[in-house]
Amino acid sequence: MAKYRALIIAGGALFALTRAAGAADLLPPPPALEPPPPVAYEFNGWYLRGDTGVGISANAPNLINSPDPLPSGLASGYYTGTPTQAFYNSTISAAMNFDLGVGYQFNNWFRFDVTGEYRGGSHFQSLYVINDATNINTGNPTQIADFYRGNISSWVGLFNGYVDLGTWYGITPYVGAGVGIARNTLSGMTDQGIVTYTTTGPVVTAGPSGGYFSDGSKTNFAWALMTGLDFDVTQNLKLELGYRYLDLG
Repeated sequence: MAKYRALIIAGGALFALTRAAGAADLLPPPPALEPPPPVAYEFNGWYLRGDTGVGISANAPNLINSPDPLPSGLASGYYTGTPTQAFYNSTISAAMNFDLGVGYQFNNWFRFDVTGEYRGGSHFQSLYVINDATNINTGNPTQIADFYRGNISSWVGLFNGYVDLGTWYGITPYVGAGVGIARNTLSGMTDQGIVTYTTTGPVVTAGPSGGYFSDGSKTNFAWALMTGLDFDVTQNLKLELGYRYLDLG
């Protein structure tokens, strides 16, 4: 009897499965599964930036004395000929620069920012020499020499635009340009001088002399050209390694 009951239960279970399968054939087909929506990448948005670096002067400074001392009559009286003047060994040392800015990325290839920058720690020096005309009695010249030293600092504000050239393995090369203004200041300026001259006797050295200048500032048009590489550190953080040519006016 136990075996019979087991067969009946097994048969009932098989029948139930058969009926369920038949009923499933009568239902409408299930709706087609829609493909997942495409992943949206957000390329635009506000960002903050901060930079630090070292600025190296690309050229020796082009210097002039104003007003020009030569037309004042140094070559007169005992002297004849035409005096000359020149600056020698004019240099500007490297400067440290720090800036902060805010920008907006319009899409995956163009972004724009505004930066405010301070540049300081740069030193200026130059040797200025006037060779006066020849003494008519001795044939010896008069020479005036001044050794100038000072400090240079600048505040720079720039509007910058960048074009990103594509991203490979998280690295994005870019090019850019900027325009703005620079407030350049020359401070701590000193003058150490010496004068060598003759009249009717032997060469006489007068000096040394010296003096201090008042600090002076000037605002100039500034412009920049940039290139470099952006590295994706995280989704919201980039590290930038770049080169910039900056004209301070």
